[in-house]
Amino acid sequence: MPDGEITEQHGTPILKMELPTNKSKQKILFLGDLHWDHPTCDRTTLKRLLDDAVTQDAWIVLVGDVLCTMQGKKDGRHSKGDVRPEHMVEDYFGAVIDTAIDWFTPYARNIWIMLEGNHESAIRKHNEIDLVRQLSRGLNDRTGSSIVYPGYSTYALAQVVSNGTRRTGHAFWLAHGHGGGGEVTKGTIQAQRRAVTYPDAEYVVSGHIHSSYFVAHEQWRITRSGRAYATEQQHYVVNTFKQEFKRGRGGFHVERGRGPRIPSGWMSEWFNFRDDVRSRWYRVT
Repeated sequence: MPDGEITEQHGTPILKMELPTNKSKQKILFLGDLHWDHPTCDRTTLKRLLDDAVTQDAWIVLVGDVLCTMQGKKDGRHSKGDVRPEHMVEDYFGAVIDTAIDWFTPYARNIWIMLEGNHESAIRKHNEIDLVRQLSRGLNDRTGSSIVYPGYSTYALAQVVSNGTRRTGHAFWLAHGHGGGGEVTKGTIQAQRRAVTYPDAEYVVSGHIHSSYFVAHEQWRITRSGRAYATEQQHYVVNTFKQEFKRGRGGFHVERGRGPRIPSGWMSEWFNFRDDVRSRWYRVT
């Protein structure tokens, strides 16, 4: 289990981390759109990234659509070919949750936040089942972990104690995401909209569009004491683990003109630099 403490203040999830020396490091892995229960989920890559996170004592944030769950009777998109054998039972949602708890148990104590995605929110709306709450609570009960389930989006804070004395706070806006993305624009216009709506976030992390990008948004701000300064808001979007391209030979994904997807997430590494707390972000595949 990574060092740190999960708590909240005014309803905002907070992760307290310590960097006791100049050589100390702490990592946070951001993943989303796992669609874990779908037959085309690349579980091999997913397992490798999660295993690496545990090995590195990294915290994990999942930004929605952990589950796919499109195969219920009330879902017009359901197809028998898109159900794993272990889920082809009368209690479909129960089977998905039970097997997901088993599969994610080795990673539960590293998970900080698990957001709801549009797939899970649709199930809650049409079937009155909150799958993310069931999954996060099931993992917490089994492992004694403290996974936070704040909903579809939330502010979150990383409070870092550096060298035993210096304390810094770093704000995230975490959201599953919205919009259709686009093979050309990659959905980057949403970054500009989020920058206006959530100006206090240093880092904005989302998913949903099954694409990956980073874009910086520069801002000119002013303190209450009158000091003007330049700052940069960083926007990160995680890719999906659902592989629908299938060699480009057909299906809904191909018919919509969408290309192949490389499962990936973003890792942030926190460290001391000249008596200041910095973070270095890089894409993991």
